Amino acid sequence: MLRLNPLTRRSFLALAASTALAGPAATAGEMPGLAALLKSRFAARYGGNPGGLTLLALTPRGEFFASTLEDVTTGSHFRGASTTKTFTAAAIMLLDQRGLLKIDDTLTAKMPGRDQPYMPNTPGFDIPHKEKITIRQLLGHHAGVFDIANQPIPAALPLPYSGMGYLDYVGRKDARHSFTKDELIGVVAAAQVSNGPPGDAYHYSDTHYTILGKIVEQVAGMPLDQFKQRELLKRNALDDTRFVVDGHETTLPPPAIHGFSLEKGEVTPADDYNYSYDPGSGNVFTTPADLARWIRLLVRGEAGISSAQVARMCDVAPDSHYGLGISRKASGSTDLGFGHNGGTAGFLTSLSYNPDTDTGFVLVCSLIDFDDLGGELGWLDATAAESLALIAQG
Repeated sequence: MLRLNPLTRRSFLALAASTALAGPAATAGEMPGLAALLKSRFAARYGGNPGGLTLLALTPRGEFFASTLEDVTTGSHFRGASTTKTFTAAAIMLLDQRGLLKIDDTLTAKMPGRDQPYMPNTPGFDIPHKEKITIRQLLGHHAGVFDIANQPIPAALPLPYSGMGYLDYVGRKDARHSFTKDELIGVVAAAQVSNGPPGDAYHYSDTHYTILGKIVEQVAGMPLDQFKQRELLKRNALDDTRFVVDGHETTLPPPAIHGFSLEKGEVTPADDYNYSYDPGSGNVFTTPADLARWIRLLVRGEAGISSAQVARMCDVAPDSHYGLGISRKASGSTDLGFGHNGGTAGFLTSLSYNPDTDTGFVLVCSLIDFDDLGGELGWLDATAAESLALIAQG
């Protein structure tokens, strides 16, 4: 059975051996106090449980890496979950930069210089408010699109999956099902469910980014993962990053961090997991080295997306912390810069880069706490802030 943790718990923003706390594995700047800090922070919150913390920080003083886990390096793979959205948003902004789309167009508008609309004019794509939703609203989570990954289908609807999550419904029938963007958008169209009119309010929805992925494919004329590979990964030397679309690709490539999930007081390994369920929104395999490099290049305007476009991405809405695929991150009075969180089975990630201090980081916890995801997110950002302060002190 495919076990999908509802990410309404995530959107506060998927065959392992138990991995105990161990000595530091540092391959960048050596700072024993940093590993000790991570070890104490994890032990204080989750002592006795498997999993741990892994940090890579890129600073003006150099790179600093530490992990509480044995044999984990900057090249160890993990599931980056919703950090995927930074890549999908970058793909959209790159196409806008090239004049191939306009982010203030509606989904029913015709693509520049073409007779076809951004969203196919067929019943499978007739989601509520389609003619009023703009690409910008999707990017900033202000489009009101129902969240297939996180919300149950209303029980009153005459559909076979009514009263339950669509992903769970499919997973019970086929644990290795490969989810597609057309399929997930089609469920919203069939159910005619919505979280409200576009532009009314901020409402985080993974399906916003599923639709954006479809738009990239419509405009670019190729699968989303191939476009990202060609335009974002290859050009930025992110050789250990890829996006999962095959439901049979359930394990991370080696070397990998072993992930665990805590839910209802029970810890379960999460190394074997169908990660295809979130195309465009949360399906990235990556490493600390690749992800830290990516966010730094992106926010600095050096990833292929111009500085002017990045400024639009980082312009957060007044009713949220969110811009266009990038959020403004802070912990208490500490400004962490711009980035994204990501949570799925086995992993919770905090990713950010502060251009004012030229400091970026990736902090991964390989025990995701679905019983207190909001608390864990705050704790993770506070751990990042404390770690960066320690590095700055030298």
